[in-house]
Amino acid sequence: MKLDLPPVKAQALAVRTIPEASDDIAAALGLPPGRRSLGLITATSDDALFASLDQGTKAARADVVYARSFYAGSGHASGPLSGECIGIYAADDPAEIDAALYACLAYLTEEAWFYAMTTAPVGAARAQPVLFFPHVIASTGRYLAPLAGTPVGGAMAYLIAPPLESIVGLDAACKAAPVKMTKWFGPPSETNFGGGYLMATSRPARPPRARSPPRWSTCARRPRRAARRAAAASGAAARPPPPPRPAPPPGRMRASGRWRPASASRPSRTT
Repeated sequence: MKLDLPPVKAQALAVRTIPEASDDIAAALGLPPGRRSLGLITATSDDALFASLDQGTKAARADVVYARSFYAGSGHASGPLSGECIGIYAADDPAEIDAALYACLAYLTEEAWFYAMTTAPVGAARAQPVLFFPHVIASTGRYLAPLAGTPVGGAMAYLIAPPLESIVGLDAACKAAPVKMTKWFGPPSETNFGGGYLMATSRPARPPRARSPPRWSTCARRPRRAARRAAAASGAAARPPPPPRPAPPPGRMRASGRWRPASASRPSRTT
């Protein structure tokens, strides 16, 4: 979903891969046996990165084993490459990690971002934009689907905003459509925002489609054939076909359309 508002796009700050993780790191992350290849990424926006991490699970056989937000947001990061969050993929092949990271970075750049809405100044304070994340995922992957309580492939609305705005916006969204909030991020979160996941509960039944009449009628074009077919379908006796026309007598056709008997002699032409 794209809005006609100034976008605030996230930026990936650091991307690293570990072809074979150590036993201690594998135990700390709870990696299953055989999945020791890791891919790590940090970004300036947590929710945009989380949606992008889910996209990576749809492009490769890699799973998100760790994803956390940092306290106080990207404005108070602990280092130049820290950003606001971190995500970690795990797979059994480094090539799968590369494919997942590639899909994640492409989605982070082209699809998932916050929007800014300018508000009126309050008192002596200057007007500051309100940032919010109204993101719709048409098909969830293996990361967000369990968190939202939906099967993989279901549609989901990922809604994030400042504390007060998030509650008002979620309430309006739940009243505007047949949806259910499956997860609520009550403010304050690590980044002092709030929001939730919305899933569709049911789809309204579509009215039956009215079939448009044909441009021309078969009955009008072939009335006799249509009448015989209708009579045969209803079980009535079919109308006998018309008798064949008598063959014309032997002779020649004049220009006027009349037949001249073959015995009639042709008048001789005198010179």
